[in-house]
Amino acid sequence: MATEAEILAEVEELGRLSEEQEQILYNISLRQDELGRQPSHTLYEKIQGETIYKDMLDREYLTYELYDHGGEDGPKVVNLIVTLKGLRYCIIFGDEISAKRKWDAAGNLRQK
Repeated sequence: MATEAEILAEVEELGRLSEEQEQILYNISLRQDELGRQPSHTLYEKIQGETIYKDMLDREYLTYELYDHGGEDGPKVVNLIVTLKGLRYCIIFGDEISAKRKWDAAGNLRQK
């Protein structure tokens, strides 16, 4: 399990996630925490080989469970899960990430 110091050292070496990646990670983490571990499903083909997800998966901020019912023609579905390391990342940079969101905590569209 990564500590805050380890995450900050990794960020210093590799840089922060992109703004879009941070928004994805933050939104999924909010969904997991505030809504009682609600699933975040998407198609496997959407994340397979996509840079936006690959970086988060490689750095172990995000993981997934694959639901494949054995049919070759059927779609494969994944449940995206923010890891503890990803949650810590969101906590460390939460104030900055939250301020960039289109919606505030009450669900109101932010005025620019």
